[in-house]
Amino acid sequence: MKKILFAFLIASVSLVHAQTVPVSGTVTDQQGNPVPFAFVVDSQHPYATYSDQNGSFSLKADPASNLFVSAAFHSEVKVKIDNPANVKVLLPLDSGSTGPAKTEKENNFFKPDESRIDHVQSINHIGTGADQGLHGSRYLFENWVHGFAISPKDSIKQDATYLFNYDKITGSLMFTRTRKTAMLVEKNEIKGFTLFDENAVPSTFEEVSAIDNKRYVQVLAHGPKYKIYRTLTTKFVKADFTTNGFTSSGHNYDEYKDESTYYCVVGTGQPQKFELRSKAIKAVFASEPDKVKKFFADNEGDIDDNYIKALGEYMNQ
Repeated sequence: MKKILFAFLIASVSLVHAQTVPVSGTVTDQQGNPVPFAFVVDSQHPYATYSDQNGSFSLKADPASNLFVSAAFHSEVKVKIDNPANVKVLLPLDSGSTGPAKTEKENNFFKPDESRIDHVQSINHIGTGADQGLHGSRYLFENWVHGFAISPKDSIKQDATYLFNYDKITGSLMFTRTRKTAMLVEKNEIKGFTLFDENAVPSTFEEVSAIDNKRYVQVLAHGPKYKIYRTLTTKFVKADFTTNGFTSSGHNYDEYKDESTYYCVVGTGQPQKFELRSKAIKAVFASEPDKVKKFFADNEGDIDDNYIKALGEYMNQ
């Protein structure tokens, strides 16, 4: 098979742990229109994000750093963090630009797993089940999305011409340029990645060998006191509908069924598995019982991923 390689534009980053502050702002073009999915990255550290449909962005960054901002068909700009609460970025049009051009780059390659390249089927193809079609999906997103990856050396790998998705069955990060050919990234090329949905809401995955040494795990909260993770696996379940004319059982459709397991790491300890039940969650945060009780009292609703994310942010304050 013909070898397929492509060069990602990589922003070099410092390995020194920096003091970070919340940084937010907007990205607009010369006509004052918002620039969605502009890539915003700390010039010295592996902190990055994308702007949303309104051109707004937020991230944690080193206040002593600059921000590099780039987008397809725009020239990259360098911006000082003078006012972290309101960084205004003006991104000029440049039809010859498709990504970062001025940041220092490494001559590095992102290698696909050549034994697992799908040259025929787009990931957007929807299969069919026995009668009612296929329920669920093996992919994290319905369509290709923007994103970036982190190398084992803490370098950011990103290019505006490439889009991503995550295969929940194989645990593989996928990329494409044509939207027709899906390629799988070799796992030793990256230690983590962040993908952004159509509303620029991020989903971050990273290696946590103490939880799973073969697959990436999703990061729901990451702070100085608590880290909360979710393992996500998906199984394909064939239609199993049966009937004897009087009673019936099973489903008359094929299904991709998700299974999630949740873990919390307290300080530098080992991961603790927990269920999405108030009693189990309170046991995980037993060292701060009053604080976790207050969160539950102030926040009603279903305990789901968004609830756990908010809890993690609150407990890390």
